[in-house]
This record gives sequence, structure tokens and C-alpha cells, in this order.
Amino acid sequence: MIPARVSFVVDFEIDANSNGRRMALWRVAARTAELLPNSSKADVASALYARERLGTTAVGGGIAFPHAVVEGFPEPLILVRRLKRPIDFGAPDGRGIDILAAVLGDTTDIKWLRSALIRLERLARDKKLLTQLRSADNSNEVRAILLESGLEVRIARDMMTMGGAMRCKMHALG
Repeated sequence: MIPARVSFVVDFEIDANSNGRRMALWRVAARTAELLPNSSKADVASALYARERLGTTAVGGGIAFPHAVVEGFPEPLILVRRLKRPIDFGAPDGRGIDILAAVLGDTTDIKWLRSALIRLERLARDKKLLTQLRSADNSNEVRAILLESGLEVRIARDMMTMGGAMRCKMHALG
């Protein structure tokens, strides 16, 4: 069964500072709080940490898909980070993670999660797209790569104009 089409907001950053899993996830949470000023950086980070404690989100090949359901998100997000230094995420192949694609969204209807993970798994198996992602330098390039993998995405700067109050609560998913 093909999952429903869902539109995602995408954000991209080259991360030269993270030197561990918790720091990389904290930086994702901090950026989420910048994009959604009424969100709680601590709640988003806690949700990501809780999910990671259930088992690694690394799929091998240097890529991980941390994900969490966080109450109150107006739209699902995919935050892509190209890590300058590979990080140990406990990947099944033992390889350090240099691509992090965190998926966050609301608790109301989580069809976004299945949609994202299926398409991101496809991207992880596509050597051409993964090579392009590893050399991407900006959000437009990442957006084009994600579009080619079957995800409907738009760049995060549009999210700042959405407004609306939001308070996040953490939820861990398997």
C-alpha cells in the first residue's frame, strides 16, 4: 500500500559542530524552536532522545532518520543535517552517520511519519541520490533531492509566516 501524499517543510544545515548523537539531536531541536518559536527546544530534544533510546534510527550507509511525534506542530518537518564529522549512532553496519534526516510532526494524524520514512528509506538505498545529498550545499539542492525521492517538500523559511500558538509535548515512537 502506498502511503498518502503529505507535504513537508524541509530545513538544511551543514553541521560542523556536533561530535555526538545527543549534540546532533539537540541542535535539531534548537533549530526546530527557531522555526517554530512557540515550541519547546527541551521537549523536542526529549522526544528525539526517547525515540533513540528505543533503538537506533540509523539505517546503515551513514544515514539516520531520527523521528518523533510532537503535539502542536502545524506541519511535519524534515531537518536534514550533513555532518562534517561522522557520529556513532549504533548503525547496523557500524558506520558513522554523516547524514541526519530528522522527521518531526504532530500527534493528530501521523500518516506523515510513514510517508516520510518509506520515502527516506528509498533515498537511503539510492546511491545516486545519497551521493547528491552528501555534496548538497544549500536548501534548494536538498529540496530537489527530496522531491526526486518522492517527498513533497518546501523550504523552511516559509514556515516562519505560519503563526499560531503552539506548545509541544513529547511522544516517543517505535
